[in-house]
Amino acid sequence: MAKKIIAVVLSVVLMAQIFVIGATAKSKKYIITNPYDAVDWDEWGSYKFQPHCQTNASDGYLTIKEFVQMHYDLNYDVVALTDHGTINKGWNKVPDLVPLIRLVKYERTHMAPIDPLSDEEYDSYLSGTAASTERTHKNGMLDVPQGIELNMATPKADCHLTGYFSDYGQGLAGVYGDYETPSKGVREAGGISMLSHVGEYVYTDKDSADHVGQKVDDYYANKFARLFLDNAGSSVGMGINSATDAHTRCDRILYDQILQKTIPNGVVPWGFCFSDSHDVRALNDAYTMLMMKDFDMANVRASMENGWSFAVSHYSNGVELNGMEEIPGFDEDKVYDEKLYLLDNTPMVTRIDVDQDKGTIRIEGTNFDRITWVSNGNVIKREENITNGTATLNLYSDELLNDPYLYIRFYITGENGICYAQPFVLNVEGEEITPVEVPETHDISTFLRGLATVTDWLFFRFNPIIWLFKYVALGYNVFDRFFHPYSN
Repeated sequence: MAKKIIAVVLSVVLMAQIFVIGATAKSKKYIITNPYDAVDWDEWGSYKFQPHCQTNASDGYLTIKEFVQMHYDLNYDVVALTDHGTINKGWNKVPDLVPLIRLVKYERTHMAPIDPLSDEEYDSYLSGTAASTERTHKNGMLDVPQGIELNMATPKADCHLTGYFSDYGQGLAGVYGDYETPSKGVREAGGISMLSHVGEYVYTDKDSADHVGQKVDDYYANKFARLFLDNAGSSVGMGINSATDAHTRCDRILYDQILQKTIPNGVVPWGFCFSDSHDVRALNDAYTMLMMKDFDMANVRASMENGWSFAVSHYSNGVELNGMEEIPGFDEDKVYDEKLYLLDNTPMVTRIDVDQDKGTIRIEGTNFDRITWVSNGNVIKREENITNGTATLNLYSDELLNDPYLYIRFYITGENGICYAQPFVLNVEGEEITPVEVPETHDISTFLRGLATVTDWLFFRFNPIIWLFKYVALGYNVFDRFFHPYSN
């Protein structure tokens, strides 16, 4: 009899503990920070933006005139010309060329003449009156000022960033592994920048599928997180999908690791897609859709800075940390062979509603049949066979594979690609997010930057032959930045 009583008492205690644990879990209240909170979905427009592309002014095949017309025909609304080491002065002007780059990439450029638009042609593209048998957008096409791919395209400067709205970077080759100097330079010059296809340089064995789905070395996560923290407001984000470049397939994993280091410290880097095109083939592979109140350059910059955008690509090479593919069974050859990359029927989000009381994020969109929700690098929910263009995440749902923490991001996929949303920061009511330590990284780039600076002062700064070389080969007048060679 005593044993039965003890057993009953233990059962009651156990049930009470389970009830308390369950009640505690259910009582957790999330506070969702919606990056699109300022967007008026009924009044604002959605504009197709190419943040990263080149012409024969550096290492591309196309002239400026060809480049502009082809983007115009593909219904781009905003384009940033980002030639290596060469600041865009406008599509109607020949930039200050860096002949050394053009010579190194002779198989592409053939050192052919630069063919900019006339002033009249330039105005016609800006106003939307330029001739085109393919364009359906009625507005013009905006020219993002002072676009540049920083650190050039040299074999030993394999770290690329794109800069906008500043005079920094003309003719600067950079040194191996140095992302910090150009990021700081753009910030001090009043511009904004983003990291470009950094996943290409994260792994030494870039083509090994063994890396996919595994965490990136924390060294790189710290290096790039530190960059976003030190240049907050200027270093706005990073490329998370540059289409067919399989070397960037780990960019999303790296991005998630960076978010886990920056968000606790109050900074959210945004995700972008771009084509990094050098020829006709890649022009429409990937791009970013900007949400803007008005169609002007002030709104372009505001959208880039505030994350009012969606990153879109026809391609996927991604696998999440828990082994789930972004687009199960994705076949890159099909997109290429059938030229699906030329079409704009990619998935796109058209509305997002956040209900704080219910803990839900509801989305509407087009051209998608699957949605994947990610938190801290792992899929927490995937919904398939969507036919009504809507989907909802309930943070208090028992269906989640893992507990959401720190942030939520999602992407929608369909037959012709993928669309990534920006991260939604999560706070728990009554709890503070504890800042995390992100150490500074000192590597070979630190040594090389110091060596280059000292060598320049000792041997080159006062050498007329070097002055002539910099002017002829690198495209800048040494006297313009005599005392500060790495700034404009």
